[in-house]
Amino acid sequence: MRKLSVGALLVLLIVPVATAPAAELVEKIIARVNDRLITHSDFEKRFAVFLSSPQAGSNPLEARRKLLAEIIDERLLEERAKELAVTATDEEVEVAVERVKRQYNLATDEEFESALNSSNLTRDDLKRQMRNTITLQKVVGRDISSKLDMSDDTLRLEYERRKDQLYKVVEQAQVAEIVIRFETEDPAGRARAAARIEEARAKVAAGTSFADVAKEYSEGNAKDRGGALGVVNRGELVTALDAAVFADPPQENPPAVLLSSSIHLFHVTDRRAAGYRPFAEVREDLRARIGDDLYDKRYSEYIEKLRRESFIKIYEPTLETKKVEGSAAPKNAPGS
Repeated sequence: MRKLSVGALLVLLIVPVATAPAAELVEKIIARVNDRLITHSDFEKRFAVFLSSPQAGSNPLEARRKLLAEIIDERLLEERAKELAVTATDEEVEVAVERVKRQYNLATDEEFESALNSSNLTRDDLKRQMRNTITLQKVVGRDISSKLDMSDDTLRLEYERRKDQLYKVVEQAQVAEIVIRFETEDPAGRARAAARIEEARAKVAAGTSFADVAKEYSEGNAKDRGGALGVVNRGELVTALDAAVFADPPQENPPAVLLSSSIHLFHVTDRRAAGYRPFAEVREDLRARIGDDLYDKRYSEYIEKLRRESFIKIYEPTLETKKVEGSAAPKNAPGS
């Protein structure tokens, strides 16, 4: 389960699942969580709603298993809420209801009541569901979110672990060029192009700015910008041009490069070695990236611990999955 939110749990809570004590057993039982029972009829009501949600997927059996796992997790969190004496205040419930109204653009009470009626809900039903949702959020906030370690030390460890994937920077340079073109099968045209490139190179060597010479001589697309190509990464240009720009040792004005139909003269500045974006620059980006991952990991560990410490029994064989079976001894086991 992802972070608990009003929007995420509203679909799951739209049809309440009754968990009757054993003494009130009057119908088929789908599962038991400690001393609370999940009945077949209530599960089916909730499943009918769950099927229309994105979480259901396309496999009905897997959807049923997924929903049952969600319900079991909710029952465990509800029991934890009782242990912690955690509940939602009336004010928090009212705020949540207003948020739902805004989310679905329900401007008037009439629109709100109509939307509730279409879902077979009353305002009190929605408030009960919101209270339950907020209570579960508080449990998760206390037991998980508040304990997530997002310190700089943790972020630095994640930075070192993931910098190759996320923050690698290839070798770069600021590049300007002068391009003279010719027809591939025209030796005379090639010779004229070579002569013009040599003229341009000589002017640059004599002290004329590369940008001025480019505006005079270049036939490339960057002519009006003084030949400026901006920042170029190693590997972006064709091999011969790339080798000239990123020559070793670095050269500000490397020799002209002849291609099949053009000659290129480069001006290379601000060479930057390959490396990584600095931690200070990416700290907040990294925090955002790993926040959900870390939450999901801690949530899964937390739920697994609750399951291990609880008695969970699934009575419908097709819905059994190893991950939701608890191993603790039954609490208040019925006589049967």
